[in-house]
Amino acid sequence: MSDNSVAKKGHGCFFYGCLTLAVVVVVGLLAVFLITRSMINRMVEKYTEPTPMTLPTLELSAAEIADAQQRWKTFQEGLTNQSAKPLELTEKDINALILNNPDLAELKNKVYVSIAGDQLNGQVSIPLDNFPIGKVKGRFLNGKAGIKVSLDNGILLVTLQSLEVKGEPVPDQIMAGIRQQNLAQEAYKDVQKAEALRRLESIRVSDDRLVIVPRTDP
Repeated sequence: MSDNSVAKKGHGCFFYGCLTLAVVVVVGLLAVFLITRSMINRMVEKYTEPTPMTLPTLELSAAEIADAQQRWKTFQEGLTNQSAKPLELTEKDINALILNNPDLAELKNKVYVSIAGDQLNGQVSIPLDNFPIGKVKGRFLNGKAGIKVSLDNGILLVTLQSLEVKGEPVPDQIMAGIRQQNLAQEAYKDVQKAEALRRLESIRVSDDRLVIVPRTDP
């Protein structure tokens, strides 16, 4: 595989993850279990369910899906040749990419992203069969999360603002610690992800849109 194809794959997988923030939402939700690991077995009933949660459905035409995919492809190619223009994505655009991107096939029908003002909100319903702690086989982690995301001066900041599991908010004593964590800090430990971030001027959520601005200098 050529260096260009490796870079393209790295940028594609990472940016799709950034745009949907689905992975971040899942990490945030699972943090509840990691933080309370010593109590996990008795908390299974409280924080998991035997059936998946029904996520919102989005009516998208073939034209809307094609438009979102083409704009994303154009932006991605523009990052490579330094011709990219700012990209704005609506709630429909983001979920269209989740549902139709092969790289995110494992998240299809398990994640729904919405935008409210300057905050991303995620709903997830994740099967826990392969989660390596507790007696969670056959159960699902159903939850909602509110996330703030920004990229300024080369630093990507993603923080979990609110978290609800099984219809109940996570206790404040747990959330206090989670809110202080930058859930994107691991991105800089990956060479391809760090390089991808260096190609961006900013990421922000405003007016119900996710706005990604590329750097104008090489």
